[in-house]
Amino acid sequence: MQPLPKGVTGFDAPDDGVPVERFTAACHTAARQVPGRVHQVRAAYEQVIPNFHEAFMTLRDRPEMIRVLCNAHHPIAAFATPPAYEGDARLEFVDCPELADVLRGEFSIITGHDASAGVTDALIARLGDDELDQLRYWRPQRIGDVIFNYWD
Repeated sequence: MQPLPKGVTGFDAPDDGVPVERFTAACHTAARQVPGRVHQVRAAYEQVIPNFHEAFMTLRDRPEMIRVLCNAHHPIAAFATPPAYEGDARLEFVDCPELADVLRGEFSIITGHDASAGVTDALIARLGDDELDQLRYWRPQRIGDVIFNYWD
C-alpha cells in the first residue's frame, strides 16, 4: 500500500474533494453492471462527521447488505459490513470483488486486509501536521480508521 495522501483524514484537506454526486453516480453504475441495488447514500459531514460518503447496497448474488465507503477528500473506497445499529461508528472492513472490479476505474480500492493493517510511519509519512496531531489524539489502530474516520 502506498503512503496516504495529505488531507485524507479531513484535516489539511484539499478544497476540491470527491463530491457525493460523483460517488452516488459510480454506485448506481456499479449496481447496473453487477447487478445490484443502491438502497441509500449518505454524504460525508451530513451531520458533522464522518469524513466519508457511504452507500448501502445489495447485490443479486450476495445475500447480505454491503456498505461502500468513499473518502470525501481523495478518491479512495473500501467496503464494510453495515453498522449494527444507528450511530455505530465501528467499521468492519470486508472485500467485495464484484463492486471493486467496477469501481476501480473511478476510485482506488482498499482491500479489507489492507484497511485492517496497522498504522505505520511509512503509510502516514505524507500527512500534514494537523493530521498527525489528530492521529496522536485518536490513536487509530488500523489504516482504514485513518482513511475513514469519525474525528471531529
